[in-house]
Formats: sequence, C-alpha cells, structure tokens
Amino acid sequence: MPRWLLILALVASLAGPAWAGPERLDPVLRALVHAQTEGGPAQLLDPQVLLQIASASVDGVPLRPGQVPPALNQLRVRVFVQTRDIGSAHALPGFQPRQVVGRLATGEVAVPDLPALSDHPEVVYVAASRPLSPTLDRSVPEVGAPALWYSTLSTTGQGVIVGVVDSGIDVLHKDFRTGRAGDELETRIVYLWDQTAPGGWMPPWWGDAFEERRYGRVFTRNDLEAAIAVGIPPTMDTLGHGTHVAGIAAGDGTSSTLGLRGVAPGADLVVVKTTFYEDDVVDGVRFVFEAAAALGRPAVVNLSLGGHAGPHDGTSLFEQMIDALVDRPGRAVVVSAGNEGDRKIHVGADVRARTTWHLVAEREVVGVQLWHPAAASFTVGVTAPTGETVTAFPGTTRWAPTASGSVQLDNAVSIPPNGDRVIYISLIGAERGARWTITLDPVRGGRVDGWVEDPAEGWFVEGDGSRAIAEPGNARRVITVGAYITKNRWTSLAGEQSMAEEYQLGALAPFSSRGPTRDGRLKPDLAAPGAWIASARSRDAPPSPWLTLPDREHSMLLGTSMAAPHVTGAVALLLSRNPSLDWQDLKEALTGGARRDAFVGSAPNDAWGAGKLDVLRAADLVSSGGPGEAPVVAALANPVDREAVFRYRWPEGATWAELHVYDIAGRRLAAWRLTGQEGEIRWNLRAADGRPVASGLYLVVLVTDRGQSEVVRLVVQR
Repeated sequence: MPRWLLILALVASLAGPAWAGPERLDPVLRALVHAQTEGGPAQLLDPQVLLQIASASVDGVPLRPGQVPPALNQLRVRVFVQTRDIGSAHALPGFQPRQVVGRLATGEVAVPDLPALSDHPEVVYVAASRPLSPTLDRSVPEVGAPALWYSTLSTTGQGVIVGVVDSGIDVLHKDFRTGRAGDELETRIVYLWDQTAPGGWMPPWWGDAFEERRYGRVFTRNDLEAAIAVGIPPTMDTLGHGTHVAGIAAGDGTSSTLGLRGVAPGADLVVVKTTFYEDDVVDGVRFVFEAAAALGRPAVVNLSLGGHAGPHDGTSLFEQMIDALVDRPGRAVVVSAGNEGDRKIHVGADVRARTTWHLVAEREVVGVQLWHPAAASFTVGVTAPTGETVTAFPGTTRWAPTASGSVQLDNAVSIPPNGDRVIYISLIGAERGARWTITLDPVRGGRVDGWVEDPAEGWFVEGDGSRAIAEPGNARRVITVGAYITKNRWTSLAGEQSMAEEYQLGALAPFSSRGPTRDGRLKPDLAAPGAWIASARSRDAPPSPWLTLPDREHSMLLGTSMAAPHVTGAVALLLSRNPSLDWQDLKEALTGGARRDAFVGSAPNDAWGAGKLDVLRAADLVSSGGPGEAPVVAALANPVDREAVFRYRWPEGATWAELHVYDIAGRRLAAWRLTGQEGEIRWNLRAADGRPVASGLYLVVLVTDRGQSEVVRLVVQR
C-alpha cells in the first residue's frame, strides 16, 4: 500500500465513520441532522451553540440562552428554502412557510423532517436562518462610545441628566432601572412630567416662571418605584417613540441578553411626555434644566421632533426660546434634523419674473409658508384644480371658496421678528391627490423659499429636499443631527428582514434633511447612526412583528429621531468628564472630532455637516484642547488573520499610556501599559484568558492622561 494511502486510512479510522448527510442542506443543518440521527456531535446540544448556529424553538417558543434544550427531535429551526418553481414552497411536506417570494421562502421545519425536505424534488437548497445581531452594537461602537466607557478615565455618563421631551417612556422597562442596591425596583428616571395627565403635584423647584403653567402631573423617583413594585405604570408611552429614543441615549441593556446599551448608560433621566405643541415643548426643556439645577447636575435635552411652520432661520419665537434656555455651562439641546431629505416639501428661487409652482394635496387641510425679504413683494394667485383663482395683492388677505375647497391667502400682512415677510396659504377641504397652482408675480423681485408645513399634507411638483431642516433644528445654540446608515438587516419576530437594496451601509440616509438654513448657516451640524437602530420597545405601543426583536424588549426604528439621541448620549459623556462645558464648547468638540470618509466627502457640507459622530475624538478635543495633542495608534495591516501590529505615539507631557482592544459589544479583550513615547505592540489575537478571538470587528484605542486616540477598527479575518 502506498505511504500516502496508508496515512489517509489511518486518519479516516481516527476520525470515525464518514457522514455526508443530505447534500441540499447547508453545513449547519446537516450537523443538526447528524446530531439527531447519529447521536453527535454532542456539543450541538449546548443552547448557546444552538442559538449561534440556528434559530431554534420548541412548540413555537424560542429557545433562550441558558435554557436546557430537549431532544433534538423536538426542535424546530427557521430556515431559508430555495425551490425550482415559483411559489412551490407552499406545498413542501414538513415545511411551515412564513414568507414566500418567488423561488425563495422563509419558514420553520422540525429537525427530523430536514432530510425529507432536502430530498424533495422541488427543493434546490435549505439553509439555516442564523440569528443576526440587531443591536446597538452597530451604532454605539460605530461612534466610539465603548472605548470611552472602559478607558482609564472612564465614564458612562454618570452624574449627568439626560432629558427626553417626547411621547413618554415605558417606566417598567428594565433598561431604565439601576442595580445600585441590587434591587431591580430602582429606576434611573428621576422625574417624569406627563403634560397630558390631569393636574397634580408639582415639585417645589418649579419656580415662579411656571406659576401660570401648572398643568399635567410630575412623578418623582419614589412614585415611579412604587409603580414598578406593583407593575402598573402611572403613565404610558403608547407611541413608543420616546422609549426608543431614551434607550439609544441612555438605556443600559439589562432587559435582555442582547446587551443593547445606549451611548450613556450611566446617566439618569428626566422625561417629559409632551403634547407636542411648541410652547409645551419649550416648557419641557425648561423642566429638564430646572430639575438638573435642583440636583446640581449638568443636563442635555433630546428633541427628536420638529415641524416646518416657520422661517427656517432660527428666528421663530419657538427657536429663540430654545436658544434662550441654553444660557449657561452644563446645558445643551440636541435636535433631529428632520426626515424630509427625500421629500419635495421645499421650493425656492430668485423670483424676478412670473413664477409658478404646483402643490399636490395629500390631506384635506394643507398649509404652506413662502418667506421672502421685506424689500421684495409679490402678487400671489392660488388656482384650484377646477380652474378658479384666488388672488391677493401685497399686504392683503383673501378667503374664498372654490369647487375644490376653500383658500386662505395671506400675502405678507404680518411682520415676523426677523424683519422678513411670509405668504401663508391654507387649503381646507382639498381632495387628496389634487394639484393646485401657486403663481408669484413680482412687484419687487427677490428670493422666495417656501415649505409645506407638514410633510404629510402635501408636496411640490417642482420641490426638493434642500433647506429642509425642521424647526427647532435651525436654532443657533442647538446641536442639529442628520442620519446615516449602520444596519440594513435584522432578525425580527416575523423573520429575517433586509433593507439592503434601499439602504447602503455607511451612506447618508435618504430621508435625512439637508441644509443650509434659510439664512445660509450650516446645518445639520453633524450626522449619527439613524437607520436602522435597535432600542427599547414600549410595551404599550402598537406591536409590529417585523420591527420587534425576538427578545420582545427591543424594536427597530429609523429616522433622524434615532440619530439625535446618539449625539445626546455623546454630550452626556462629555459633560460627565467636564460639567462646565457650554453649548459652544460641546458643538465645537463634536464637529471638530467628526469623522470624514468617502461617503461624507469634502466637509463641512449641507448633507453631513462636519461628518460622522466620533465620541472619542470629541473627548480628545475637550481634554487636550486641539487635535495636535492627541495620541495616535495605527494598525500596520488590516485585516489580519494571525497577528496584529500597532504603531503608537503619545504626546509629550503625558505621564502614562495604555493600549486597549475591545470587541464590538464593548468588552475589553486585551490591554498593554506602554513605556516608550512611541513604538509598536504586537497582539496575538487572543483575549486575556488566552482564548483566540473570532473573526469580526474589533476596536483599538490608545488612552493617556492627556486624551485618547481615534478608534482603530481592526478586522480579524481568519
């Protein structure tokens, strides 16, 4: 017998009997079949392994981490099936389809039925539906937060108040509780003001400024903990928006095993369930700041809300009042830019001759504002779909019925605080889809910019998404945030979801509102992850299986509403390090530290602002006073498969330096205390306990007492 054949026979005898398994099953499913039919490999019975390789369930109930699984023949797994004919997955024996699209299907099958399914003549291939990780680990590490949590000068936002003025919060959600005394009944919500509730107790620090506005009810931490003890919340978030936003900014991820931590999981919360009227929103911002002052803490308020009724130049009374509240160090307001980047809600032109725009109504009531300088004036006509025209000369107002609905046309009668003029058009009783014509005849020409007040009400045929920053995002002292894409696939209760065709990873979200402001200022200030984001789900909000994650505690949402709380959490981390920072310090650090890549292009610009949020770079600017003092670390090769080599340099004057490596969940895997001011460190791609790390993304940062380096994103590809 030839030597090579003898060696091959010996190896085969040591490896045990060969088992090819069904050829049309992927390797994971074939291994499950082997374990069920042949009794091995036994390690597949480990629930942690099962959950990593396939979505397993028993009688429709998902197998959970730590749960001891029954025999494999009782398990069902979620799979993808490719068939030869369109729609034939509906008739496959043993297969329970959930969604069938052409020749592809998702569904469930019992492990014992896998061989028969794969042998069916209609089946081309069967693959396990492997659990994805629909968590904040695609957005929170993206902005550099975990390295700040675990640095030597670590902070998770402790000592800072995160204010959320929104639709409320799920008080019972465990992501907002604390284990200070090992008691899950303790909450991190210091105050909750429900503006929509019947009047009740107000705190003594409410102040003279609020004497005429005693409405709603305030719940203290003690009130909320009493409610948690009996499981009955005193107020509910039936929309779910506020809970989701709060989770991104400050959730601690303790509600499930998915580990969905927000950016500042150590901060406390002051929540305002608002009516969403502008004046009540201003009251809500004030409430947060007054509560923080009473506690002696800095505060940042998140406003994931906005509208287009205003001049879009920061001069509306709403925006001016927001600015006025950001009047001292330790106060900041973060605002979502708006979701109208791909909506035709804006028209604009230098009108020197007759100009016509066409408005398509989407609701019975539509409001439009057209702004222009005071030196300009126009005769304005509104023509109904039936051909009837209502005309108003400069400085006049017309109300008139038409066969298509009533028209209010106010042609620059009022004098707004910015000294400009506004033409206001209101349609009442409009037919959905009907096209109205707006005509401007210049008496004295000038620039005109107009907006549909509510994007749901209508759009302009000639419109665009420029100058579409929603108010109060045009205010001068707020930090306005656009959105980019960090996730486009996830696993939900309804199965695997993919938005990969519509949303390109790393790119600006198509809906993210663009600037500039009407007076030409740069907005948004920067961009943060806003599509798709996993965060806390309110139990009182309407269920949506395709958005709800398998843990039922979290859900997926998108919008600049989700981008803003990333920056809110980042501000909380910065204020935790230095409570004396004011709004200008914070904005300069965030924009100065923003990352630029091929998607951002030349920055600043009207789509991205300064670029992508990078918390570590912002923290370095705050700590060191400038980028020239920052420590530097770089990977000499990327990706790596056996060893990573890092070259580092830390600034003069620093007394110590450490190099840290984290996984995508923010767990520190390796660390080195550095001696020389510059040099190289070699990492054998093993964790501190000696185990080799898996293929994936890892974060590397150089930490000193003079600041931190940029995060290096290292790819291990074995």
